[in-house]
Amino acid sequence: MDRDVREHATEPRAILVSVAGDPPAPAGIEHVILDLSKFHNGRWALELDAAFTRRQTPVVILARGLACLAVSWWAQLSPRSYLRQVRGAVFESPLSVDFHHVAAAASIRTGPTYRLPFPSVVVSDGSFQIEQVLALADKWGSQLVTQPSDMIADHTNRHAASDGTAMLLTYAQLLDRTGRETPEPAKWFRSQTLIGTIGR
Repeated sequence: MDRDVREHATEPRAILVSVAGDPPAPAGIEHVILDLSKFHNGRWALELDAAFTRRQTPVVILARGLACLAVSWWAQLSPRSYLRQVRGAVFESPLSVDFHHVAAAASIRTGPTYRLPFPSVVVSDGSFQIEQVLALADKWGSQLVTQPSDMIADHTNRHAASDGTAMLLTYAQLLDRTGRETPEPAKWFRSQTLIGTIGR
């Protein structure tokens, strides 16, 4: 069988990565919950290793809030063999952090901000810290998508990689579904003003 045919025969599996205390994943989506309460012991990185390094089939990582920063740090520092099956990532609201995650966010924001080794999309509220989100997306090489889509008409995403982003946008809809099932829809944005002061 032709290699291209084999690669397209298996659609990547979506895996949601979140932080302990975040809303649960809906049924049918594999879920990895990171424990960032003791960020510096590195257990969260081992949790990501366990979730992705031994995969036999391709995956797309979905993350929201603080989990986005943790996944990006892990991806930038991990051996490329650990990322062999990762086809890309969708990061929703990477600068939105809940109150009980602010200390961990301060530590994570000191981490690396290099171009990610796989395609990625950043989905963000176009009215919330858009300059900072745009700068982060550019450092990661991510395509920035705002909600609503006309919020950043005057901004440019200078360093986004185009390969794979169309496929990733289809997975972004799964994050919408997880958001609708949380009992506290505003939870992800309760600390918007706090996260803006972290890591400056």
